[in-house]
Amino acid sequence: MLRPSIVLDTLTIDCKEEDIPILMDFYANLTGFTPEPCDEDELIPTLIGPSMAISFFPVNNYHAPTFPSPAIGRQMHLDFYVTDLPAAIRFARSIGAKDSPKQFHDSYHILFDPIGHPFCLTTNGPTIPDKDFVSEE
Repeated sequence: MLRPSIVLDTLTIDCKEEDIPILMDFYANLTGFTPEPCDEDELIPTLIGPSMAISFFPVNNYHAPTFPSPAIGRQMHLDFYVTDLPAAIRFARSIGAKDSPKQFHDSYHILFDPIGHPFCLTTNGPTIPDKDFVSEE
């Protein structure tokens, strides 16, 4: 059986409602994605990129991640491919990212967004398939 076309479209990050503007601004600056035009009826604020989107979903009783402690965990983790890791780290810090107290490898650097979600800047990648998303069973 051929697998139908299934492509990742949107990643949704849980957060407190009051943190949405902070996250929208941070990730727009980090990625260059643009805010999706929306009216007050729009429920999920979203940033649109060239091949996917990032949405921010308000959660009642939200608890921030505790990575590297497993108490609450990461909740989500994004890896961003970069060609100049030191420059990317400096830029991310300049827009509000903080370094993780633990680093595990030279080819990537773990940081936290302004409300504590961990993400990596990495020279490992990009992870892009060479063929169409079709497989046979």
